[in-house]
Parts: sequence; C-alpha cells; structure tokens
Amino acid sequence: MILDPVTTRWAEALYEAAKKADAVAAIQRDTERLSMEVAPPKVSAFLFGSGVSQAEREAKMAPLMGELHETTRKFVKLLFARRRQEVLRDIGEAFKRKVYAETGRIEGVVETPRALDDATLRALESAVGQRIGKTVVLTQESKPELIGGVRVVVGARLFDATVQGRLQAMREKLLGAALPS
Repeated sequence: MILDPVTTRWAEALYEAAKKADAVAAIQRDTERLSMEVAPPKVSAFLFGSGVSQAEREAKMAPLMGELHETTRKFVKLLFARRRQEVLRDIGEAFKRKVYAETGRIEGVVETPRALDDATLRALESAVGQRIGKTVVLTQESKPELIGGVRVVVGARLFDATVQGRLQAMREKLLGAALPS
C-alpha cells in the first residue's frame, strides 16, 4: 500500500506527540480503530464528501472521540480544524509504519499450505529477523497450492522454502548446467 505523503507527515507528527505523552501503544490502537471506523463506504462518503457540513461531521465523530486517548482526540480535532479529515483513512497504517521504523521492526508475510502454531511462527520470525538484522513481525496467509514448505516475503526480500520453489531452483540449475562433450 502506497501512503499519501500528507498522511505520512501527519503520522510522524502524531508519533512525536505520542512519545511525549508516553502513549505510543494506546495511540497506535486508536489510529488503527480510526482507520477501520472510517473505511466503510457510507462513512467515507459522509466524512469526506462535499454535501455535509464540518459541524455535522464533527458531531458524528463525537461518540468515538470520547473513547480515544486525549492526544488522539486533539489530533483528530486538529485534522478537522485544518479540513484534513481524509488523513483518517490511512492514519492507522502510516502510524504503524512510523512505529515500526522507529523500533527497528519490519512487517512480512508467511505463506504456508496450513496455519502455523504460534511457537513455530515466532521461531520463523526470529530466524528471518536474524538473517536481515531487524525484528520481523509476520502475518500468515494460507496457500493450499504450495503443498509443503513456507514462503516468506519481508519488504523486497523473498525467502522461498516451498516444494515448488525448490523444484524451480533445481530446474534452473539443471537447465543452466553445461552438458558433457
């Protein structure tokens, strides 16, 4: 997902405020929730469309605002005051990326034919993390067509230990080998 540079700048500012308030984890939960709450098409049309007054938008957000951390509330009020509420669409992802960048973490995806248990997933995160020198946070995707093994994608890196991947590597090696004369 490509993030809007404006959203990224707002997320960076919110991160600095969250650090000052010693509430990074709470504000990260808030930003994820905000992005989720504004995602449905009807809500997006109401909040970001042109046919609704700013006061009506703020009034609709009031119940949710009461459940957020004080710093997050101030942030959302500032967005509305600056007429930048569209930042709320991707603030969850932008804030998470900023947190991960500041803490040396990186996200990745592990594809397996069946779900891994938590212990195996953590061991895989640790092994991949040692290989790339960062703390890796993996999410699982089930791909029954893989038959066996795992495929891990972290950033621009691919670690393919699937049956198909090994067979493909073997095929390429055989096709590239020189034939005896």
